Amino acid sequence: MKSTVLYPMAACALFVSCSDSPVSDNTPVAKPTPAVQKAPSTPVQVKKPETTKPATKPGSVTSIDVGRVFTMKQSDQAHVIDVRPPLYYRLGHIDGADSMPLIKFDKVIASKRPQLDAAVKAGKVIVLYCQNSNCPDAHKTAVKLAKLGYSTSVYRGGWEEWKQAGLE
Repeated sequence: MKSTVLYPMAACALFVSCSDSPVSDNTPVAKPTPAVQKAPSTPVQVKKPETTKPATKPGSVTSIDVGRVFTMKQSDQAHVIDVRPPLYYRLGHIDGADSMPLIKFDKVIASKRPQLDAAVKAGKVIVLYCQNSNCPDAHKTAVKLAKLGYSTSVYRGGWEEWKQAGLE
């Protein structure tokens, strides 16, 4: 019973308190006047804008297949990175691949940048792989590296396809 009376009263009070109320007196409202500024008595020194380091140009992310990864590895044109968790890397990985787990990316990227920079300087393609085509970690890592300016290729078949091809 009380709620059927209190709720409508509360709603009415809310509408009345939030509505525009008419001005009760006829006092004219003063118009704002622009502030007058005096010229400075001493010369103002204009600071030159600080030169900042230009923003890093994002890298690109492409896909690569097993045959191309194999060929590039054989001719030392690829820097291969395993982005799986460390346990999976220890259980087996593409020969010569570095471990850079996505789950530790933020912790290890500073220590990995010299290797990545050296690979880029040597003209190598940075190839990232995960467990298989259902694993998104290689692509997620590639996007993070692209934001840092590195172009990468994602080997979607991953460790499983590499083993099935007899390349382990």
